[in-house]
Amino acid sequence: MQLVSEKGVVSSRDLDFLASSFARMRLQGRHLCTDAITGNMDEDCRLWFLKRYDFYVEQLKGKELQ
Repeated sequence: MQLVSEKGVVSSRDLDFLASSFARMRLQGRHLCTDAITGNMDEDCRLWFLKRYDFYVEQLKGKELQ
């Protein structure tokens, strides 16, 4: 799947990788500002990215508790 914006085509695989990476960073205690991360994304990309980011945060939290 590719997400199209005015600035070009972004692969959902790339955004998924970034979402999982930022989720790991957050759980390592790093301060992240999702507004800064998604600031240049169009609305569709931003919503998709944040959904995947939240998914990975919850998934990784669950693994920590096990």
